[in-house]
Amino acid sequence: MLLVVGVILVIAGAFLTFGNSAPRADADTVAKCQERMKDQGTEMRERCNEAAFATAMTATDANAAARAISASNNSEVGGNAIGMFLLGLGLVLTAAGGWALRKRAATQRTVA
Repeated sequence: MLLVVGVILVIAGAFLTFGNSAPRADADTVAKCQERMKDQGTEMRERCNEAAFATAMTATDANAAARAISASNNSEVGGNAIGMFLLGLGLVLTAAGGWALRKRAATQRTVA
């Protein structure tokens, strides 16, 4: 049972940790950012899809921009922390399940 739960947690943790990308900006902010970055090259224009970058590039009020970027970063960090926790817990449970399964197999061989 530990092995199954461990594998499920590893998959969920890996998805949360490695499957997430930076929070996306809304279409209006992306358009404004891309207009402002049109002379900077395609790499900079592609970054306009990230909420923190687009907000920073289109900000007119520094305090509002700082709050928006901070909120975006906090949600990203929180999701990553949960993903890492599930990944670690899943690895421990998978190892414990594998060890228990191996021990049970060894016990059954000695009895038989």
